[in-house]
Amino acid sequence: MRVVDAKGNTVPHLYCIGHAHGKSMLAHAASAQGISVVEQLSGKDHVLNHLSVPTACFTHPEISMVGLTETQAKEKAKKEEFKISVAKTSFKANTKALAENEGEGLAKLIYRHDTSEILGVHILGMHGADLIHEASNAIALGTRVQAHFHPSFNYENINLNLEYNW
Repeated sequence: MRVVDAKGNTVPHLYCIGHAHGKSMLAHAASAQGISVVEQLSGKDHVLNHLSVPTACFTHPEISMVGLTETQAKEKAKKEEFKISVAKTSFKANTKALAENEGEGLAKLIYRHDTSEILGVHILGMHGADLIHEASNAIALGTRVQAHFHPSFNYENINLNLEYNW
């Protein structure tokens, strides 16, 4: 996160992270920004993908998201001329969630239809703040939609194969 002066010029060897940077007001985002700066200072070409930094509300049920919203994905798709697909599922379809008496959750996966690149994931339900990390890594690494073992919470999180067209 390079610092830019009043004239719009980058100030060499001056970096800004965390709240002062203003990109994200989350502690884990500041940590990721700090790691990115250290990587750059050590000569590695590292650019933090801010879309891969997850957000969560520690409520009951938990709410979490990473990547683009459906509206943002549609705008990106229109601009870059590709189609998106959206898969949704309920935790009621997951026997593990039902066994834990937590079938009231839901998950939504937004992905590029042509490449299966994951653009965004939104989760409302038990362990939502924990489950979102796999989606965060998938977005950071450019991972495609893929199969997960059943039953598991992550099966619903990423696979969502109730609606995903293999």
